[in-house]
Amino acid sequence: MKTRFLTGLMAVIIGSVAMAAPIEVPSRIGDVTVFLNGAQISRTAKVAIARGTATLIFRELPVNIDPQSIQARGEGNFVILSLLHQVNYLAGEHKSAEVKILEDTLKLLEYKLAEVTALQAVLKGEEELLNANRDLGGTDKGVAVTELKLAADFYRARLTEIKKEQIKQTLRSTALTRSIEKVRNQLNMRNADASKPTSEILVNISAAESTNASLWITYTVTDAGWFPVYDIRAKDVQSPVQLYYNARVYQNTGESWDRVNLKLSTANPQQRGEKPNLQPWFIDFEQPYAQRNEYNVIGYGVELKSKAAPAMADEEVAETQAAVTSATLTEVDQNQTNLEFVIKVPYDIPSDNKQYTINIQENTLPAVYEYYCAPKLDREAFLLARITGWEDYNLLPGEINLFFEGTYVGKSTLNVRNTGDTLDLSLGRDKGIVVTRVKMKDFTEEKTIGSNVRETRAWEITVRNNRRQALNLRVEDQLPVTMNKDIVVEPIDYSGGTFHKETGKITWLLKMEPSAEKKLRVTFAIKYPKDKRVFID
Repeated sequence: MKTRFLTGLMAVIIGSVAMAAPIEVPSRIGDVTVFLNGAQISRTAKVAIARGTATLIFRELPVNIDPQSIQARGEGNFVILSLLHQVNYLAGEHKSAEVKILEDTLKLLEYKLAEVTALQAVLKGEEELLNANRDLGGTDKGVAVTELKLAADFYRARLTEIKKEQIKQTLRSTALTRSIEKVRNQLNMRNADASKPTSEILVNISAAESTNASLWITYTVTDAGWFPVYDIRAKDVQSPVQLYYNARVYQNTGESWDRVNLKLSTANPQQRGEKPNLQPWFIDFEQPYAQRNEYNVIGYGVELKSKAAPAMADEEVAETQAAVTSATLTEVDQNQTNLEFVIKVPYDIPSDNKQYTINIQENTLPAVYEYYCAPKLDREAFLLARITGWEDYNLLPGEINLFFEGTYVGKSTLNVRNTGDTLDLSLGRDKGIVVTRVKMKDFTEEKTIGSNVRETRAWEITVRNNRRQALNLRVEDQLPVTMNKDIVVEPIDYSGGTFHKETGKITWLLKMEPSAEKKLRVTFAIKYPKDKRVFID
């Protein structure tokens, strides 16, 4: 009786364990929304559900899933009861299809190398056998000339064949050894990746009857994102500029995005969404202290190697390269708080942390071209494209690659927070404009007047247009700005330019005809106590 009871109890326990065993559900990634920091993944699966309760498990998911972001929905006559996320530290025990292929390839290459090694041993033995039997007829009697000739011919021909085959097998052995080394390295890397933990999502369901169901799960991950990079192309100084809005997409989540429906969102779920609270602003008398340290915060940028599309040299090249880009297959959805670029073509983004460039918009922007020169800093003139209307395209801060007349001319930066209605971009130096700035010694003097010193300085700027067409040139220079009430700066002459007292900047807007030359003069005086010294040269 006791034996029957234990047997029945074991049967119930085994049956319960079998019923509770999770059902592994094969799934594929269908949709991916990439944020500025992070990404939302949507997986879909088809599954036959039996009557009753069951646990469906999605395996080999990224370990960096945000558990709070997991959602599930389905189609079919069943109820989703609960969701559970867990990390699987034994995931490395399951070999992926790629690892299995690499292992089979390694076995095949090693077998071929063993064949080559065996054949080399056979050839070596045959060579030794020939060399051991070179003596004909023994030492007591000679050999007929005919027999000697036949033996020599046979020895030479066979030994030649052996040597050629040995060389061939040596080359094969070297090639196979290199291939084996590459496959082993790849296999070691994949095994290292496979040894990393993965995560799993368990979906508990209940069905009143057997049904075929569709199931979707979504979750967000880190180690992914995108950032904007722009190409601005100017054909010539009479044409508008072409703005190419590119997205650099990267991901290192541990799962490959193969043929997915891709969206790029300007949202950032990693950024907290609480509104700031304004606290009281208390002021008091300044307390004395020994020394004040003031710091200037200087921003810096990291240069990224671009894989920008090659510039089109002329219209003929443009016609031959008029391929459709992903920008023509991208729709822009304006949400309440962010933008989404919906790309209407499947994309592959492997998990390798590399940056993949996707062209998401192309726009034509009006531009006014002018030349700029600050001869105090640089004696050459720069061509500027002054672009308006850029704020209508919801651009984000990012790096700009500049192209002029089909040639890459450098980089710039779009800072949407500090840029006004007009975006000034430098398209490079122009050697056709000659600029000089010379100190005029005849106007340089120093006088002592009572308790003060008065110094006078003057510079002459000469600008010449050696180009064949008229152009607009903006020239800038400056006067010093005093920071002490005992130092007085007196502007004397600045050749009709616009003087900005707060900054000391002088601006001239010149219309230069071909071969025209203009001279500008900057003269000022500075007065300060004679027991002090001010450096102004």
